[in-house]
Amino acid sequence: MAGVAELLDAGTTYYTAVQTIIPIAVTSEIAFTRFYGSVVRRVGDPPATAFLLGFDSAPIRAEKSLYDLATWTRSRDDALAAVLRDTPPSGGAALLAADREPDGVDPAAWADWAGRFREHLREHGHTVYNLDFVNAVPADDPEPLLATLRFQLGGGGSDPHERQRASAARREAATADVSARLDPVRRRLFTRLLRWAQTAAPIREDALADVGLAWPQLRRMLDELGRRLTADGVVEGPDDVYWLRREEIEAPEGSLAGPVRRRRAAARARRRVTPPQLLPRSTWWGRMERLMPAASSDQQGAVLSGTGASPGRVVGIARVLAGPRELARMQPGDVLVASITTPAWTPLFAMAAGVVTGIGGPLSHSSIVAREYGIPAVLGTGVATRRIPDGARVLLDGDAGTVTLLDEQAG
Repeated sequence: MAGVAELLDAGTTYYTAVQTIIPIAVTSEIAFTRFYGSVVRRVGDPPATAFLLGFDSAPIRAEKSLYDLATWTRSRDDALAAVLRDTPPSGGAALLAADREPDGVDPAAWADWAGRFREHLREHGHTVYNLDFVNAVPADDPEPLLATLRFQLGGGGSDPHERQRASAARREAATADVSARLDPVRRRLFTRLLRWAQTAAPIREDALADVGLAWPQLRRMLDELGRRLTADGVVEGPDDVYWLRREEIEAPEGSLAGPVRRRRAAARARRRVTPPQLLPRSTWWGRMERLMPAASSDQQGAVLSGTGASPGRVVGIARVLAGPRELARMQPGDVLVASITTPAWTPLFAMAAGVVTGIGGPLSHSSIVAREYGIPAVLGTGVATRRIPDGARVLLDGDAGTVTLLDEQAG
């Protein structure tokens, strides 16, 4: 328990430090975007975001690592690739946990693949879906990564190396074209603001990706405590430890099954509530709500409005995911709908036709990654997970910043 507390304190300190990086990244992109839009851009010029694509960051490096593993798997052993590709959802973790290779797979090939996949988890498996360490990180539950790997083994997705090279080439060509026509004063300001924004954005993504560095070890410690408390009859199962207070873990008095059940029920009830973006709402401070990263939570009708964070239009099936336990439901070509996304969600972007969130804006993680992937995104709807039914057909318009519920519109 002392180890858990120490790691949690370190994570809290780190998260606080990250808050100094985000404003720099946001300010730099806003400054460049406004200068470019008001002083530099002409008809036919690319949007400001085109100048910020094609750079490396933690989510992109993780994507390339997984893609490279899929490429290696296909070239290493056909039987190995077939087993991994055909393993049903939720079955991949069991394969990894087994003491031997799957039937029909060369033992050496399996050992090599398993070692490479575990190395990927050691490097990238600490990314968090949210700050609540009750949720397993990819290092604990790699099934979302295996789902993306299956998709890539089947020929889905694009080569992230080539996509990045193409984005960088377009960026540099656009930069050269714009710089060449500017006078010295505007060129100097354009270059300075552009370099500032290009430097800050990847640092922001790297910093956010490392928020959960302590989470795998912290969860291993808590899982061990949960097993001991279960053996002693304090709780009904190891996962119940996440619903206990520190003093209850350190000095349990009898069974705590009742309090755990009540706390779980309260959490389920609270998940149905959409909290206001700020409080209080009845004073002048409530006027600041227009600056918050979500639209009104009272949206009705078949067309929902948000912020168009990545351009393009697509029609697809909405896959509404409440959290990491549901990620295995994502299918290639679905429109990912979530309250918010973090770097841990990035593998799903390879399968998604588009992204919709309840919270977020043009400078959030979702928008940055969606633009890198070239898929449309509408963020900050405020009501995405409540108003969009899972499995519904939606028209996602990243240019207009709208999501149309096609089934409701037809009715």
